[in-house]
Amino acid sequence: MAGRDLRALFSTNDRNVSATEAFTNRQGQWQIVQAALGEHLARITAPGFTVEDLEAPRNNILVMHGVGGIGKTTLSRTLEAAIAGAESRPARWGAPVWPARPTLLPVRIDLARSAGVDFERVVLTIRLALAAHLNRPLPAFDIALRRYWEHQHPGESLEEYLRRGGLAARFGKNLPQQMQSALSDVAQALLLPGTVGSAIGQLTGALTTAIRERRQTVRALAGCARLADLLDVEPDVDALSYYPHLLAWELAQLPADQAVAPVILLDTFEETGTRTHRDLERLLQRLVWLMPGAFFIVTGRGRLQWADPALEGQLDWTGPTGWPGLVGQAVPGPRTAGTPTESSRQVLIGDFSPEDCSDYLARA
Repeated sequence: MAGRDLRALFSTNDRNVSATEAFTNRQGQWQIVQAALGEHLARITAPGFTVEDLEAPRNNILVMHGVGGIGKTTLSRTLEAAIAGAESRPARWGAPVWPARPTLLPVRIDLARSAGVDFERVVLTIRLALAAHLNRPLPAFDIALRRYWEHQHPGESLEEYLRRGGLAARFGKNLPQQMQSALSDVAQALLLPGTVGSAIGQLTGALTTAIRERRQTVRALAGCARLADLLDVEPDVDALSYYPHLLAWELAQLPADQAVAPVILLDTFEETGTRTHRDLERLLQRLVWLMPGAFFIVTGRGRLQWADPALEGQLDWTGPTGWPGLVGQAVPGPRTAGTPTESSRQVLIGDFSPEDCSDYLARA
């Protein structure tokens, strides 16, 4: 249950401390999250910000790392609950000062191998959370996702997959209906007969042609400059890793009173691979880069090395220019003065891990 910290509860003789209140030694991390999210919201609501800028540096990530057993997962769960609403926020943390819009939508994903999470499930989880919150289709993304699903899962309904995997119970059953609505609307605009059903190939082909020809019938989707290209390529997992751009574009089109900023908490990040096998990490980095309007809170045992130019070729975006906040690290609490800023978005909690020591010795 979010907010419970039995380790903290059983480390004190104070019987006035309850299990739901024991997680109170993380105010430093909460202050960092508040400051980082405040900066993020100011950035994405400023004039000139656009999710279609694929070259601007990214400051939409915060990393909290440390050795195993210090409560990173409990912290991740508590942050999710605290961002969602005051009723689940530890009393001593204090209320954040954030604008009413956009609405923050926390989505926590455990990347542990035991959870059976792959990149496909990560993308579906984010879209499902948005489906439950917005209750409306996101056509550019939904059409691409439906095409991917029918190609990768022939004969398997999305509804059954979501039910079997427990995602429907967590987020509801809105997504399949929203996807069907998006497909039907586009089919009607393109004057394709009947419902879409298994004719997704015909639909996406006609839509791609219409977008390239700038037809007025698909004027809204034509505003998404890279949709036609993504519908033209083989719908495999590599293509799926670029679909978050479509999701970011759709969120940017929402009216002001429905604006939402996803806060995606990626826990147990160390299980995404090793320093020599970064396949899942590469896909997750694309997710972060292509959704600059979302904010990512990563918890794991080691620092993210994305600001290291030596990783060029292993990851798509590397170096301090692209990830200025991932250069260096901060230690919250009495060991550091003030609140870390954008220049220190890697936050050490607890003691140094073996990986941190290796990084330090390599740099030395």
